[in-house]
Amino acid sequence: MERPFKSFLALDMENFIARKKAENSWSNTYYENLHYFDNYIHSHYPTSTELTQVMMEWCKPRSTEKGNSCRYRTTPIWNFVSYLRDRGKTGVTILRCYANVPVELVPHFFSKDELSRFFRECDIFWYEYYKSKRTLPRLINMLELPVFFRLLFSTGMRTCEARELKRADVDFQTGVVNIEKSKGIDKHRVVLHESMLKLLRQYDQAIGNVLSERIYLFPSTGDKPHRAAWEGYHFRNLWPRISQESARPYDFRHHYATTNISQWEKHGFEFSGKLLFLSRSMGHKNIQSTFGYFHLTPMLTDKLRKNCGDAFGDLLPPNPENEPNQL
Repeated sequence: MERPFKSFLALDMENFIARKKAENSWSNTYYENLHYFDNYIHSHYPTSTELTQVMMEWCKPRSTEKGNSCRYRTTPIWNFVSYLRDRGKTGVTILRCYANVPVELVPHFFSKDELSRFFRECDIFWYEYYKSKRTLPRLINMLELPVFFRLLFSTGMRTCEARELKRADVDFQTGVVNIEKSKGIDKHRVVLHESMLKLLRQYDQAIGNVLSERIYLFPSTGDKPHRAAWEGYHFRNLWPRISQESARPYDFRHHYATTNISQWEKHGFEFSGKLLFLSRSMGHKNIQSTFGYFHLTPMLTDKLRKNCGDAFGDLLPPNPENEPNQL
């Protein structure tokens, strides 16, 4: 059953959806993004009765978005605005995002305090949210999200890899996780830290009491992988409680890589072996992709330059053609 809209645009949104369905041009992803926009309007403009240009701030490209991501998120909204304009209900100017607009994504570097407070809030925030209205989707989020974000932090997995994990991909005895679907190499493995493995065992038992016949490690209510916007949406709801700086779930992957690289100096300088191990565990197609993280760890880069001299630039071969970096 579809959730009702809450803002003053609710009736127009319902009519817009009905028209799109009648034209056989409706998509459920349209509904999700329209609902996010409705929540924004309801929260920020609770007493308004007319759509204005300032309300369209929600559609501006975000610092963490590429052109295609922005267009995917906002196209349903601009189509809805066009629907209102055709009926004389708004004078808002349509300013669409365009594909392939280059946006420099600067990763956020989490401090120890931020991480501590974030994971503490993870355990509280969704529990309180579930207590306020005990529904199955909220119960699933309460159980899954604190574990999901800790898994990203402790393994450096891509968000898509973690969402797509099946329960059978995890060896709950040894802590070995087989990643079948990956942006980089076709298949790779990660080994969980003992504390993460213990938490995952506890989670597996808890979620099993709710969805006993599930296939996916982090299932939605229909035992399907969550949509791509799932973790980002919930992260954005929580992160402002921690910091006003921009951050995204994918930054846990950057944190994992740079933290590991920074530790190398403390434990000797076995450059080649450590770099190859990190590259494999992160699912990179080539070491060149892993080497990109050295630019985020200037102290170690300086030591490399000092030790290698003029040969620093030749440490790794140029990236092979048709093999883009897979950070």
